[in-house]
Amino acid sequence: MSLHVKRQNFLGRNVAVVFGVVVALELIMATTSVQLLQIPGYLILLPYDYVQNAWLPGLDSVLFYIGFALYLYAGAVIIANLYQGFQQATRHDI
Repeated sequence: MSLHVKRQNFLGRNVAVVFGVVVALELIMATTSVQLLQIPGYLILLPYDYVQNAWLPGLDSVLFYIGFALYLYAGAVIIANLYQGFQQATRHDI
């Protein structure tokens, strides 16, 4: 596995797109008053909030948001790599 492939797994276009979508969903959740639009962002926030409250209760706001940003990035890396693997598995070379 080359360095380029490893870099793509953590900093590639797919990771950036997924991270952008996830951050957009969180911003929509935080800024809108329409509850239906808040559901996807809430479902993204829920696992982090549950784990953070269980393992690191009482984090101040700066540490909470740093951890949340790392959580979103890790999720984006996982989803992008799953997508890349699915794309490679279903590619038909003609």
